[in-house]
Amino acid sequence: WYQRRVRVIQINLSFMDRTIRVNGSYGEVVPTDRIIFTICCESTKTSAEEAEESVDKRQKYITQCCINEGGKDLKENTLLARSGDMFTFIKETRVILGSAEKCEQLRNRFVEKLDNSIKIEAFVFGFKEKTQAQTSKRAFTNACRVAHDKALHLCNTIDVKLGECLKIEEISSDWVENSNMANNFTEREYRCAVTAEYRIAL
Repeated sequence: WYQRRVRVIQINLSFMDRTIRVNGSYGEVVPTDRIIFTICCESTKTSAEEAEESVDKRQKYITQCCINEGGKDLKENTLLARSGDMFTFIKETRVILGSAEKCEQLRNRFVEKLDNSIKIEAFVFGFKEKTQAQTSKRAFTNACRVAHDKALHLCNTIDVKLGECLKIEEISSDWVENSNMANNFTEREYRCAVTAEYRIAL
């Protein structure tokens, strides 16, 4: 599920105050788990009742399929319009799904079964709040670990002992654009960079 990128940016070693300062960063590619799926049904008839009934028949099938695929927060909006003697009834259904794969399965099913009587909007990709919080915490923890490992390696190289951690500061943390995923919105990369300062014993 996850791809990880590790990078160390900078190392500052000071024998005057016996400290070592390391800038470390950590990146993680995370699959989106909150996708908004929107589908519209439309029917034009000589009476409003007939138009609504025609849409409702398809709507029951759409709703059941969404529920079967684990859809959450299902919401519906309706619109009735009149042009001359004709009535157009439109119902929009919006549901939250947990994966792009489920969205694609539903889209293919609806296109096959309902054909031109529906319109499916472009998927809107995002993350659950829990996923964002867990990813942020995990990236910070790993960035700190990377900085510590690099500081320890450097100290071993110059034959000094790595002491206590004096300070850790988060330099940056956010979801970033990745050129390798320019046309793929089903996953995004989260990066975190920290500065860690340690005491050293000569």
